[in-house]
This record gives sequence, C-alpha cells and structure tokens, in this order.
Amino acid sequence: MIQGGYTSLLAAILMGGATINAANAQSAAAQDADGTYAVYIVTRHGDCDKSYHWTISVSGGRVSSAGDTPMQASGHINHGVVNLAFERMGQVATVTGRLASGSGSGTWSSPTLQCAGSWRAARQG
Repeated sequence: MIQGGYTSLLAAILMGGATINAANAQSAAAQDADGTYAVYIVTRHGDCDKSYHWTISVSGGRVSSAGDTPMQASGHINHGVVNLAFERMGQVATVTGRLASGSGSGTWSSPTLQCAGSWRAARQG
C-alpha cells in the first residue's frame, strides 16, 4: 500500500469511529429520559377541563401511555426536546417542551378543542 493509501485507510477508520460514537451518544441521550413520569397539564385558554393528571412511560426516547389513563400518548424525547401527541376521545393535543434531569415543562395545544396550556412532568421513583 502506498503512503496515500494509508492516509485514506486511517481517515476511513476515524470516520467509522466517529459515526459509532455519535450513534452511542444519541442512544445514551435517549435513555437518559427513560422512566415513568407523572404529567400535570393545565388549560390556560379555551373551555377544556382546567387540569389533567396523566402518567407516561419513556423507553429509548419513545413515549407511550402508562397505567390506567384515559388518553394515548405517543412521540419522542430527543436530546431533551419533547415532541408528543396526546389523544383522548378522538381529540388530539400536540405537546412540546424540554426535559432534563428527570423533570420538564412546556406547552400544549389542541386546534380541534380550541384549547391550549402548559404542562410539567417529573420522573417517578
């Protein structure tokens, strides 16, 4: 192999290592959010119920409903950024916000219900 060949080989190895490290870091960031969360939702605008309490589960950054809850949660948490949807009785609310160190907060809105508000969550256990 000539000198240039070694340089190309070294560059390819380093790029492969960087890709693996980036994938591992992303996976670790998703797992940092893993757990069960109590979510408290407050309506600030509209005629929806003034507050709701639900439980969600996060695994690998993916969100789902947990326990006996009247709504379905779906979405993800990636690098602390929350992007979810809550569905209840055919009505959908979009949820955005931030999560760090086991707690988070943000806003929600439902165009179909013409309501909006805020939320906060805390990891349980």
